[in-house]
Amino acid sequence: MKLPILGILLASLCLNTFAAQGRWTEGYGQGNLEYFIDQGGMRLYIACPTQEGSADTPSSVSLSSLKNGQDVQNFTIKVNGVSYDGPFSADSRVGENNFISLLHNLRKGDAVVKFGQTSVKFPKSNAAKVVPVHGKKFSCNLS
Repeated sequence: MKLPILGILLASLCLNTFAAQGRWTEGYGQGNLEYFIDQGGMRLYIACPTQEGSADTPSSVSLSSLKNGQDVQNFTIKVNGVSYDGPFSADSRVGENNFISLLHNLRKGDAVVKFGQTSVKFPKSNAAKVVPVHGKKFSCNLS
């Protein structure tokens, strides 16, 4: 009886792992939102703390390796003709403007992220349905 259950759990885990590849995913935990996309062994991650979760924490954008979970310290995101230097957080007027602009542009086009000698293209895929829009119901913490 244990073997079929283990097989079902393993199959479910594999499906969830591959489902996010090249597609935006929304997560929610402890009152905070997160958005991410996995591509080429890397994860482009948007942390969206909320007033209900982490009221004093600003929203942020980071890039990490799926292999070892380490954050990339310096990278550039180019999307829709606009470049953003990362990682960054929405803890200032400039950071807030960049954060809102990046969310807007990710919904409209593919993002090319460069770090070191490596470049990874993150497709817009389902971003228009997943990535939040700045407006009345926007809950990500800003400066």
